[in-house]
Amino acid sequence: MKRFLSLLAIINFYSFCVYAQHFNQAIDKDSLLLTIYKKLGTVERVNEFKSYYNSADQKGQEFLLFMGSMPSSSKKELVANIDSNYRAVLDLITGYGKIVPKGYIVTIEFQPANNVISAPASVDMQIRHRNPDNFNSLETDQDWGMEFGSVKLKKMCDRLNWTEGTLKNIKTLLDRAHCVSIENDTVAEIGFSRSSMAKYSYLIFKNDLDAATIGRYNDGCSHIYYKKNIVLEFMGGAVGPQCFPKVD
Repeated sequence: MKRFLSLLAIINFYSFCVYAQHFNQAIDKDSLLLTIYKKLGTVERVNEFKSYYNSADQKGQEFLLFMGSMPSSSKKELVANIDSNYRAVLDLITGYGKIVPKGYIVTIEFQPANNVISAPASVDMQIRHRNPDNFNSLETDQDWGMEFGSVKLKKMCDRLNWTEGTLKNIKTLLDRAHCVSIENDTVAEIGFSRSSMAKYSYLIFKNDLDAATIGRYNDGCSHIYYKKNIVLEFMGGAVGPQCFPKVD
């Protein structure tokens, strides 16, 4: 299955991605399978999924159900969102820039609850701070899957003088732009959507790109120049496509 996972990848990646999680045994697997079949779309892809599923043991089947239930997106959806919500994306960048303390580069992504593996909503965060004694040095602190109200999340927020209200404000800005993450680097990186193990994003430059910059950000693989100051980005996961899927 070219756009899904090879059986070998499933076996090798299973313990990394899901083994520490607990599959929700209350899930109606048959109903979930029907939902996955609809998402896969073509008869060929459905039959290939069925082949892997029917040949897997219980843990393998649960992993396939987990993977099949993950969010999915496409280049088409990525483009449609920036066309219809460009102003909200700019408001997100401006609003977030006011929230992040000077001298910090902060990446934040909000992960929705996942009922399939009984995982609550959480926050991924990376904080980079430029060392005033060494301008070229960035001190980094990061943590993933931090539950709301957890000690870990509070510790990260305290570094930035953020509160729970700050997180809600950021989430509101992201929701208005129909996006899931943001990084306030020199070029703003806005995550539009996860898609299985991959991620579709925008790089938003402060000015329209010149010919030389377009050349650097138009490799036809992980970056595609769209227009003006916008570059489309596709970041592959540990398995699956590493470039924008050809059929997308």
